[in-house]
Amino acid sequence: MYYFISDKNLDKETLYPIIPFSKMNKEDGITKRICVSKSINGCLSAIQPMLNGIYYVHWCDSNCIIQPTLDQVPDAPFSGEEWIIEPTIMNLFMTIKIKSQHHSWFNNMAVNVNTFELV
Repeated sequence: MYYFISDKNLDKETLYPIIPFSKMNKEDGITKRICVSKSINGCLSAIQPMLNGIYYVHWCDSNCIIQPTLDQVPDAPFSGEEWIIEPTIMNLFMTIKIKSQHHSWFNNMAVNVNTFELV
């Protein structure tokens, strides 16, 4: 099971792999993918959510997974980011509100650490 976080409820919607518009400058700009993580905190660290923002946590499954290299996603070891490379149906798992944020350092990069509560 993988998690995907969005500011929109995508329950029962099919997502298609794309080049994310929010990717970091150093990230892969060629491989179309759906960015997921095996942890909710991993997802949150990758999307830089807004304090007090409401987000929808979805779960999904796939057998078409790529583990990106450090060249493709420099913070992947911190976020646990993996890529699904096939159309995938999202299932709503929970709705959360971001309660606090702070930045930490990983591999000479600033990364986000967040806490949240259920809505």
